[in-house]
Formats: sequence, C-alpha cells, structure tokens
Amino acid sequence: MRFPKAVCLCLLLLFSSTAADAKIVFGAQHDGIYGIYMMDDDGSNITPLTESETLRPFLPCWSPDGKQIVFKKRATAFDTKSVLFLMNADGTNVRQLTENDGSTLGSPSFSPDSTALVFDRSFRINDTTLKYGIYVLNIKTGKMKEIAAQLMASTCDWSPDGKHIIFSEWIAGGGGGGTIWIIGADGHNPRQFLPAPPMGELVIHRSSPCWSPDGKQIAFIQREYTWERIPNVGNALVYHAHRYLICDRKGENIRKLRIPKDWKGFGIDWMDDGKSIVFSAREGMPLNEPIPPGFLFPPSNIYKYHLQTNNIARLTDLPGWTQTVDWINDKGLFVSPVGKEKVTWGQLKQPSRK
Repeated sequence: MRFPKAVCLCLLLLFSSTAADAKIVFGAQHDGIYGIYMMDDDGSNITPLTESETLRPFLPCWSPDGKQIVFKKRATAFDTKSVLFLMNADGTNVRQLTENDGSTLGSPSFSPDSTALVFDRSFRINDTTLKYGIYVLNIKTGKMKEIAAQLMASTCDWSPDGKHIIFSEWIAGGGGGGTIWIIGADGHNPRQFLPAPPMGELVIHRSSPCWSPDGKQIAFIQREYTWERIPNVGNALVYHAHRYLICDRKGENIRKLRIPKDWKGFGIDWMDDGKSIVFSAREGMPLNEPIPPGFLFPPSNIYKYHLQTNNIARLTDLPGWTQTVDWINDKGLFVSPVGKEKVTWGQLKQPSRK
C-alpha cells in the first residue's frame, strides 16, 4: 500500500464479530496515488486491487455476477483521456476494453446479465463540433453502439430488469444544473424522470442515480449552489446544501435522508439488499459562503446509512479522497484475492449528528 503507516488504524466491528461476506469496491486517491480497493461491507479487510500514480485507475463497478470489476484509467502515462478496463474480482487479468481514441468516457454500469456496459461518451468531430451520447459496449465482441445521440448524460445505471437506463443530464447554458432522466435500454423514449429544477440564481444539479436491488427505488445526490462575484477574483462557487435522496420508480414520493447538508457526496449505492445506503462524502464543507483561500479540504470517507433507523456509521477513516462506491452481496460473489496484502487503514466510527 502507498498510504502512510500513520493512518493504519484498528478495526472495530459494526454489528457483530462475524466477518462480512458482502463487499464494497471503491476508488481512492492520496498523495497522487490513485487506486481501486475492495473491503468487506463492515469496513474491514481493505485490499488493494490496482494502484498507479500515472495511470490513475478510478470509478470501479461490480459486475452483477460478482466475477469482474470495470473501471477507468489512462491507457498510458502520457494520456489525459481515460479508457475502460476490466479485471477479475481479485484484481487479476486486467485487460483494456475501449480504444484510446481521444473520446471522454463516463462512469460505466453493467447490464444485469454482466455481458454489456453502458456509459456516456463525448468526442470532438472538429474544432467547433462536440458529439456526445449514450453508448453500450458488448464485452465479448468489443463492439460499441450508440443508443442515444446528443444527450449530455453522465452516471448511467442499468435497471435490474434490464429494461431501462437512468442517468443524469446537464442543462446546457443553465449554470451547471441538471436532473435525472430515463431511457429504454434500446435507446428509445428518453424523457425526464424528475422535473427539471427551476431556472434561477440557485443552481440545482441531481446526479449519481442508482437503482435499488429490486428496481423499485432510485437513490441520487443533489447539490445546490450559486455563483457569486468576488472582487479581484471573479466568479466563486457557493454551496448551500448537499442532499441525498430516494424516490420511487415513478419519480415520486421523494425522501430526503437525514445526512448533514455540509457533507459533499461523491458516490452513492444501495447495500444490505436495499435496507441501507452506502455513500462517500467529505464532511464539514463551507456553506453559504465562498470556499476561503487556503481552505484545508477534509478527507472524504465511506459511510453507511440505515434506512429504517436513520443511523449513520463511518466505515473508513482514510486520508485523501474517496470516490465512487459499489456494493455487492455475497450471493453472487466470486472473490478470492490472490497475492494481495490486506491493509488496516479502515476504521468504523459513529460520527456525531449535525
């Protein structure tokens, strides 16, 4: 591991002395080292799967059968664009899936049968024209197909029944806001899943939608911010709230989770077969004022939110930045790490409520 020994901490079990079988895969960055890591879903047994300073692996996602993990990284140390890679669940047999063709790819999501990936992709046709849309990649054949053109999509997620794809779409010219959309898995009938936020000074952007295991609910993150003019500086971003929400599959009955609004989220997923939410966040971000010069950003960590009790438990205590998280239960898990050294820079901790 490339993380300092000073951050190695003892593990405390969250619910019992029984080792967890379900797993969380996540990306993290510290001191310029990017890596993909796996841990038990109680925060124990953190295991590095791949790490690199120059290739920057990030945005991992489990295959539904638990056999593979897809992620993004640079093809070479000199590239600024990332391509998709696939590896076995134990970090072996890493292979490149997409060409290094200068396009920008979003975070990938598996089809329910683990045979295909969906993601957003954009690339320049010429100096003035940018092409973007949603693409599906057949993993076996390597063939990529555009299923929806000119949609400014991000963070696509395939529904458990395989019939729909949900995603976040940016509002062009709207100051960065956006909402959640849904489309048929064949690319037909794209439509807003949640109403577009009102245009105004307050910008609302909804992102990172993900289906519950039973396909009946969607969890997502919402950021609320304004742009303020600062003399001699220019426009400054001012956050007013970071929210974590759940709605039903009709986009109705929205529930706001009791997570402090100064916790800036980077990733969200379901866990415990839909009974809990796992998310990565940075606590204590400034609200209602520009981020002051020299502000020391706190590290981001992984948390569990129990939906029935509203209790929050911290699963890790890490330096640096933890990105997306993806949980898988033990029913479809094929993980047997080979030659990987477990590390103990995870810590379970009950944070104070704000």
